Amino acid sequence: MKKYSMLLAAAAGLSSAGAMAQTSVVVYGIVDTSLRYVSSDSAAGKSNFRMDNGAISNSRWGLKGTEDLGGGLKAIFRLENGFNGDTGSQSDSSSLFNRHAYVGLSGSFGQFTVGRQQTTFFDLMGDHFDPLTVGNYDMNSWLPAGASLIRSSNMLKYYGTFGGFSAGLGYALGEQAGSMRRGSQISSSLQYTAGALSFGGAAQQTVSALNSDWKDTAYNLSASYAVGAAKLFAGYYRIRDRTGTTTAFFGGSNSEAAAFAGIPGSERKDDGYFVGATFQATPAWALTAAGYYDRSRNISLNRSASDGGPVFLGDGKRYAIVGLAEYALSKRTQIYGTIDYNNARDAAQVELAGRKNIIGAGVGVRHIF
Repeated sequence: MKKYSMLLAAAAGLSSAGAMAQTSVVVYGIVDTSLRYVSSDSAAGKSNFRMDNGAISNSRWGLKGTEDLGGGLKAIFRLENGFNGDTGSQSDSSSLFNRHAYVGLSGSFGQFTVGRQQTTFFDLMGDHFDPLTVGNYDMNSWLPAGASLIRSSNMLKYYGTFGGFSAGLGYALGEQAGSMRRGSQISSSLQYTAGALSFGGAAQQTVSALNSDWKDTAYNLSASYAVGAAKLFAGYYRIRDRTGTTTAFFGGSNSEAAAFAGIPGSERKDDGYFVGATFQATPAWALTAAGYYDRSRNISLNRSASDGGPVFLGDGKRYAIVGLAEYALSKRTQIYGTIDYNNARDAAQVELAGRKNIIGAGVGVRHIF
């Protein structure tokens, strides 16, 4: 009983100290769900009409907070879970906070955090220069997601701003016994903004957990320019991958490439370009158009023996054109419609479901809380 009373007293003391330290914790999230038609959604090329997790920004909820430590220094944390609005299931059943789980410090020096986070490559490409902000459906989000690998666990990350420059640096520990390199990742980004013009570049290298000679290396250069109510985007990226992960990323969720990653040790090469524009037609209406192109070389599939074994497919090309219209019912709630066209040629056809040409269309609602 005495021990229980002491614990209660300690908890009360911590609570009072927290109040004096000016702490702040916020619950936030997005629920985005849509109805979607796709002209081919299986290996047999059959069409499908389904309900999906949102087309614009995948559903998530999270907690984030700060504590004022004095002298401009703050403690920060963020925990974020991704879920599927159509079923209520977690987007990653193996991890509760699969999107973010980090803690750190921020101040005049910038921000330093540790834990599971977005890579600095993805921060730059997805949050600033991809016209769709890597929203939309899996088959249309392949370019920026495949180039950046999106998020990494066990990461030390720094982000700072210096005048018109913003810089990011991240290092993820591989945590492989006997090797500091295997499974590790390093990423960096630099952005400069001057009025309506912004441009930047990023580089990232991920080392295979199996072999330190197998690496996935990506580079990106992008720019944006605001003209009145419109904003224009353009970018280029290059990937050289010997880990086998890019094939699965580019394959989306219903293709042969998604089921079989590339052959580890065999280098796949990708060079891609994207352009796009957003236009705030009225305070309520926002329009977005985006186009993506990728040229792939040395595409391979690492099939199991029961599936015919590894196969080298060769080179291919892929295109995607996406249109999006959003209408704001309020600051927190929007309805939208989207249409997309995907085309894959030669060896890249394994990245689409059943056909080399696929058309999709969807309508949805998104609420931000």
